[in-house]
Amino acid sequence: MGTVYKIHPAIGIARVGNHPSAFFVGPESHDSRGVEIDASGNESAVARYKEDGRIKRQAARFRVFKFHQDEAGHLELVDEVTADDAEIDWRVDLCNRKSALDHNPAPGHPAEARNVGITDRDTLIIRNNGPVTISGRDTPPKEFNGQFLGKPVYLGELRTDGKGRLLVLGGRGTSESVPPAEPLNSFANNDKWHDDVSDGPVTAVVTLPGQDPVVVHHPSWVIVAPPDFAPAIGAIVTLYDVAFQAAIEKGALTAEARPSFRRHIKPLIERAGSLRWVNDFHRWTSIATADMNALADTGGANASLRQQIAMRLKSPGLDRFNMPSFMKSYLDQWASGDFVSDLSDADVPTAVPDQLDRAALEACVGNNFYPGIEASISLKDKDIYARPFRLDHTNLGQVFPGCLTQIMAVPWQADFIECDDKVWWPSQRPDIAMIDANDIPGSEAGWADPLLIMDHQGMVEHAQQLGFVVPAINNAGEPVFVEQDRDPKFPRDQAILVAGGENAPVKG
Repeated sequence: MGTVYKIHPAIGIARVGNHPSAFFVGPESHDSRGVEIDASGNESAVARYKEDGRIKRQAARFRVFKFHQDEAGHLELVDEVTADDAEIDWRVDLCNRKSALDHNPAPGHPAEARNVGITDRDTLIIRNNGPVTISGRDTPPKEFNGQFLGKPVYLGELRTDGKGRLLVLGGRGTSESVPPAEPLNSFANNDKWHDDVSDGPVTAVVTLPGQDPVVVHHPSWVIVAPPDFAPAIGAIVTLYDVAFQAAIEKGALTAEARPSFRRHIKPLIERAGSLRWVNDFHRWTSIATADMNALADTGGANASLRQQIAMRLKSPGLDRFNMPSFMKSYLDQWASGDFVSDLSDADVPTAVPDQLDRAALEACVGNNFYPGIEASISLKDKDIYARPFRLDHTNLGQVFPGCLTQIMAVPWQADFIECDDKVWWPSQRPDIAMIDANDIPGSEAGWADPLLIMDHQGMVEHAQQLGFVVPAINNAGEPVFVEQDRDPKFPRDQAILVAGGENAPVKG
């Protein structure tokens, strides 16, 4: 018997942004898109993702929880540990290894060895001189600063909130080459280029009054990713689903014998239906408007409809789409009528630590790892986990600072331009946007226009001027999703100077 300390979320997600100070905390529950903290420490739902025309960074917030472990090894949650109870010393090590990638991670994967002509590989790794530590309440920022080929690069900072919880903020979304004006020809591999995404371990030491310091037994990880330009739109397969499948393959979790319609099927249908706001309005409308009462009925009268939607979800037409096996099994059982019809049941309460783990990963894309957006295909590997959703920090051959982002596109904006109309991850990088809540779908426009007439450099220069697709209510009282905060200095109908010095006509 004894006390076990764990950090949650097990994997936290931060996102870059170019606002000098404004930020929000990423999702911490199923129905949250994030919260903002004012100068007095009060928290409120995030209302806008830009301020003064610049993107707010998304902070990943980490907390320490105390558990009681019995003689059989079972853990029972006691409570969260905050600065009210103990001194918490946080330690984080962010690293960007993209430009130092020296191998192809898998046959057919787009990432390749980068900067092979540069022999001093350490000059390609962006990392602080050592891990950054922080403690206390509302502690001012402590920065991560590295170098790329001798050029200083800011990777982010640590802060704490009024309870002594850790806030990890990433970079500004800056991508540059050394020297300037190097070619930017590939969507995945560009020599002498860098960006400021990263990842690394999050650990802590807890010191209760009058007691010896205790290193937290279950540390966490943080990923700094590109912005999510449609934060309320979910991917059909999320990183939570990918990690759940890995836990099944590791023998740490078991899929339920019969899927719950409310918990397993309905959310999947809703995520797919929401893609109509960011990909193809008409293509996804039949799923978005499907009768949930009929779909929750186990009877044979609706079998054909269940089978039709299950097939659409398993084969949605997304390029290189791959659904985890347990999700396919759930859909097959649902289609055959072998499921729990519980649409009208109340939600089962979920412990806060589990909410934090799930919310962070459910807001991320878990398919089309070519190369991906928040993290790479390595999260499908059961061997990198110590336990469900938590990386194994002792597996030094696979788990090290920068391991989850090293095979991602460099810079991230190059992949953003390449993925238009290939239906990769529209829930993060929209293909379309509605610009008038009262003209749906008549106001549909290309989200990235006029960047699609440009090259990769255009997205590097203009990505943070693009808008966010967010929920709204039209004049008829109907919920819709529309574009918010696109920079008015970057309109779709403006002819802009294309790299190479030629004006080109603009689409849309």
